Amino acid sequence: MDFDRWLQRFVSKIEKILFRGALVFIVFLFIVQALMTEENIRRYLSPTDRLEGKPLEENVQDVFSSNVEKGFYAEEEYSLVVEAVCPPGHDQELFILRNGKVAGELADEPLSLDVAPGDMLEVVGTVTGGTPAVVRIKEVHGELSEPLPGYEMTTFGERELLGWILP
Repeated sequence: MDFDRWLQRFVSKIEKILFRGALVFIVFLFIVQALMTEENIRRYLSPTDRLEGKPLEENVQDVFSSNVEKGFYAEEEYSLVVEAVCPPGHDQELFILRNGKVAGELADEPLSLDVAPGDMLEVVGTVTGGTPAVVRIKEVHGELSEPLPGYEMTTFGERELLGWILP
């Protein structure tokens, strides 16, 4: 028996089996996809549809909304004192944005700012010259884990994230 002919026949048989298997799989895939368009059948074939409309977790609090569930934070009030230090001989015009809206201007005096959990603070404005201004969290009133007193960032006035308010 010639080994080359045997190997060629063996590989041809395996190739046919693999091709037919792949063809059966592709036909089966099309059939299942066509069945998935039918709503009643889809409920049995797809675990996603069985869970649709049922919440996975109850009483999840949305920290980005202003409607904080009463009692969750024991109605504690939070505030920050933010100051900006401009390099000598340069002018600055910096604003603090709270959730995308202007909350106050950083001038010569530190700015006191009332905040709530989930608030996003950003700095935007202009700083002239080649040296950036320093924006610093001077004081934190209330028990916050972020931002902490003493946190500072340098900016030329581009819109930059100062921090998230995290209790």
